[in-house]
Amino acid sequence: MTQPQLHLVGAPAPIPAIELRNFSACYGDLRVLKDVSLSVPARSVTCLLGPSGSGKSTLIRSLNRINDALPGFTTNGQVDIHGECCMTDFNDITRLRAKVGMVFQTPCVFPCSIAQNVLFGVRNRKLSKIEKSALVEKSLRSAALWQDVSDRLDAPAGALSVGQQQRLCIARALAVTPDILLLDEPTASVDPVSARNIEALISELKKDYTIVMVTHDVRQAGRVADHAIFLCDGEIIEQGTRDHMFSKAALPKTRTYLLEEFCDC
Repeated sequence: MTQPQLHLVGAPAPIPAIELRNFSACYGDLRVLKDVSLSVPARSVTCLLGPSGSGKSTLIRSLNRINDALPGFTTNGQVDIHGECCMTDFNDITRLRAKVGMVFQTPCVFPCSIAQNVLFGVRNRKLSKIEKSALVEKSLRSAALWQDVSDRLDAPAGALSVGQQQRLCIARALAVTPDILLLDEPTASVDPVSARNIEALISELKKDYTIVMVTHDVRQAGRVADHAIFLCDGEIIEQGTRDHMFSKAALPKTRTYLLEEFCDC
């Protein structure tokens, strides 16, 4: 008797946290990004690498449409966030930015208390005093800052060190419970010890968040990245896992930049 054949159906591939297809961005007549296509896997750290002017910051800022208000800024192509089109499915920009948080190169703390800084993004929500306290503690713990400031939550945020201010900015971004965290050179303004603390924090946060990070520090990318994307002159030269990008299997242009920190694109 002929045995029936067993048909194995593989599980569908997971939807990337972020996907760009033929994405271009221009400032007036200047085309900064040129038909960029990439996928960012969830729950990982993806580092954007490349020389100044390669389009890294423009790319990361396009993911939560922070450049929309700039005169002459236009885009073309597709940007999907968890399968939703960034340009058309998020008519409420606040919903997009709650889903995609961002921390900038220079810490930007507001002239109010540490606790008020953490709660700034949820200030319009109806939260009880107990809920607010719990959210402040949870966010500061997630940003590895709770032990430093738990006894002075009403103190001015400006009194913190620069490294602590950057972690406070991360806590503020986490308080709105995003799925994705964008980091634009988050350690560029801090001392080496604070930079390593933030790197350790990033490695911890990827358990719960998808992180996209711009960095000029190639060695830092080698420490924290799960995936790396090398851009030059608005185009992706190569993208892949950290092990591939920092290996002899990478393209010659990639190896030159990552090993010698020189771009011959």
